[in-house]
Amino acid sequence: MGTLEAQNEDRNAMTQRSEICCDECGREVLKLTRRHRGHGYCSTCYARVFKRRLCPPCGELARLPRDDPKAVCRRCEIDKPCARCGSAEYRIGKITPYGPVCNACSPHFREPKPCEDCGTPSGRLTRVKRQGHDRRLCPSCASADHGTCSACRRHRLLTIAPEGQKLCHTCHEQGDITCPSCYGTMPAGRGDVCEACYWGRTCRKRITINQAAFKEPEMSRLFVEFGAWLMHTVGSKKAALKINNYLAFFLDIETTWQQVPSYSQLLHHFGAEGLRRVRLPMRWLDEAKGIKPNAQAKRLHSDKRRIRECLASLPPSSQANKALHSYWGQLESRIKSGKTSYTSARLALRVAASLLRHTDTAGQRLPAQRDVESYLDAAPGQAATLTGFTNFLNQQQGTALKPVVNAARICKQRKEKLARSLMKMAKQPEKNEAWQWEWLMLGMEYFHERKISKKAIRQQEIETKDDGIWVTLEGSKYWLPSSQ
Repeated sequence: MGTLEAQNEDRNAMTQRSEICCDECGREVLKLTRRHRGHGYCSTCYARVFKRRLCPPCGELARLPRDDPKAVCRRCEIDKPCARCGSAEYRIGKITPYGPVCNACSPHFREPKPCEDCGTPSGRLTRVKRQGHDRRLCPSCASADHGTCSACRRHRLLTIAPEGQKLCHTCHEQGDITCPSCYGTMPAGRGDVCEACYWGRTCRKRITINQAAFKEPEMSRLFVEFGAWLMHTVGSKKAALKINNYLAFFLDIETTWQQVPSYSQLLHHFGAEGLRRVRLPMRWLDEAKGIKPNAQAKRLHSDKRRIRECLASLPPSSQANKALHSYWGQLESRIKSGKTSYTSARLALRVAASLLRHTDTAGQRLPAQRDVESYLDAAPGQAATLTGFTNFLNQQQGTALKPVVNAARICKQRKEKLARSLMKMAKQPEKNEAWQWEWLMLGMEYFHERKISKKAIRQQEIETKDDGIWVTLEGSKYWLPSSQ
């Protein structure tokens, strides 16, 4: 059966090959004798169209087109640089109307044809004999039997092992061998060194190359120390991949100080955000050089940077920008007097800038009452923080804004939150003892506006009846819906 299928495939392949037509006479042939300038010739037409005569450049006899007196022989025709990449020494891939091109450039001059397996158009179709058929395949289908070897992790032609593993030919045939560097075992497909030794060697090589960038021997020595610490801390592979990223940090230190500076100098020069990008070098400076980070100074620097960004977030010279800078002046005086901190001032300034942008992105007008209410509808949790800014606008800018902390609004929002919590609890399938006490506590606040802690409600008299739950509190009875 298999032989019959193979014969049918060979017959189909022969039929496909026979469908080649001579562009001169139109006759179907098995193989074209010559292609010239993209035109195919059968043996008969080739003998009729191409006549033997001397080639003009080299003077050798060659078959040249009879109607083209400027035609040259094939050797002179291909003795030119690649028409696409300009390479002088190459293997001819295709003769195009623009001249010869190399193998690498030839697919760019081929007309894309559909892959005979997946149908994807491609100019790089090829036949792969190892797959047991004669179809022309695109690169993706041609390498479908390639993948990552489960042993050596190299991308190669795979073989299915008896245990079901997908292995390359070398790992399948030889298994594990001894690493000549560390004398440990490694998959044979790794080559001359195991993975750990390879990454260690690569990392040390990159450290050595980066040493040439330093002018000061002391900084070069420090970089080597950091590289050794990095390999020990995160492993050779990650160290090899990351070491080049930290070269600019050490070069900047060398240019600015020529030695390891203090943390305050680093913070002032790089900023808190810059130091976050070099966490591993900063960790090494802490462990090896005693450069201890100052969390408070770092937080203060971040607050100041965010305040500058906030002040620059509105159009310059606009009314809103002037009001925001005036408000910052008030906050800054409170910081100097010790009445508030930079963090609190930053939060207040951020909310003020958000309200001004919400009011008018161009910054040409100050907030009205409707703008404040619209803003708080979208961000109700910022009402308390916004109070200071609205008071400032009323006092310094002549606005007439009402107090943003509205008791009725707060009560309504709390009621809505309690309702959502009760509905979520009612849908829970498991209702244990902790759930029961939570239900009573939230129910007392939602239905009777009596806020009571879990500890206090456990001490009250509770009766469960058919019509619901009755809680006795300070001599009064309160009804709650049943939790069942």
